[in-house]
Amino acid sequence: MQKEKETRTVLIALSLLDWFSDERQEIGLSEFVQLSGLPKANVLRHLTAMEKCGILRKDEHTKKYYLGYRTLELAYLAKKQIKLREMVLPYMKKLGELTGETICLQVRDDKWGICVERLDPNSALVYLPPIGSREHLHTGASRKVLLAHLPDKRIDEIIKEGLPAAATKTVTDPQVLHREIKEIREKGFAISNSEHVDGVTAISAPIKKDDGTVIASLSVVGPSFRINEPEITKYKEYLLKITTEASKQLGYKENNI
Repeated sequence: MQKEKETRTVLIALSLLDWFSDERQEIGLSEFVQLSGLPKANVLRHLTAMEKCGILRKDEHTKKYYLGYRTLELAYLAKKQIKLREMVLPYMKKLGELTGETICLQVRDDKWGICVERLDPNSALVYLPPIGSREHLHTGASRKVLLAHLPDKRIDEIIKEGLPAAATKTVTDPQVLHREIKEIREKGFAISNSEHVDGVTAISAPIKKDDGTVIASLSVVGPSFRINEPEITKYKEYLLKITTEASKQLGYKENNI
């Protein structure tokens, strides 16, 4: 019940942003109340919260609200993700045809991994990470690949913030995680089993741009009973070949870095 209430509150707050347009770039509190039909106290609370996080700003002279710089940052990130998705999608389809499993494209937003695209197989048993879902970087192969390619200082900062468990085998020991990060960097891929969702196995590899920066991870994800050792070996080869091809299209060369 509490979660439903919180979700409803967020949706109401975001709905206020829909009133902005080319013709209406600044809106005052009273106008928001009139347009939305919401109580003034509720509207003010939502506007104040969005102002604090940079979504909105308020002109001190007119007292009207306008979109803040944080929206530009989000728009920039979204634009990059859309271009990335369009470029990687053919490779995802190819990988899906080869494996018959769910294929997931993840990017990093600060300390979170975000699923920006997912292709599902025709079989009944599939793993469905919701598009747009935000998860801790230490939970599962898809996100650990992104974590492993961050600077050591940033990794330490993220670890200090805590390593909550998402499933029975989530790595919550900093020393173990550091060892896995070293292995991922050396091998160029990550494998996880029941680290994000119980009974689910994932194999993931990075996609790199021209300067060697890892901008995304591509993963094969499915039920652990279906992705056993022979499949892992085979899928890993498919995955590494396809992520190498995708990275080359972005201008990456092996001798970079």
